[in-house]
Amino acid sequence: MSLHIATYDVTDDGRRARRAKVLLRCGRRVQRSVFEVWVGPGDLAALRREVGPLLGAADAFDIFPLDSRPGRPRIRWQRRPERWDAVIAL
Repeated sequence: MSLHIATYDVTDDGRRARRAKVLLRCGRRVQRSVFEVWVGPGDLAALRREVGPLLGAADAFDIFPLDSRPGRPRIRWQRRPERWDAVIAL
């Protein structure tokens, strides 16, 4: 099994929800339309067959393999949130 990033741009809410359910079975959601999925070579083909019928004419679906060799940890960073000295609520 290897780690992939799956991402999509879907115009229909129903197809979007069905695609998310498929991807959640083999991974986890990172952002609204971005998932980390663990799939093997045979699983990748099955995933493509399952997702294919859910694509509309204007939809996009991409899977990007990540380098999961030992000794190559994930590197992640985020910008620090701005510090607010005061909050005004009306």
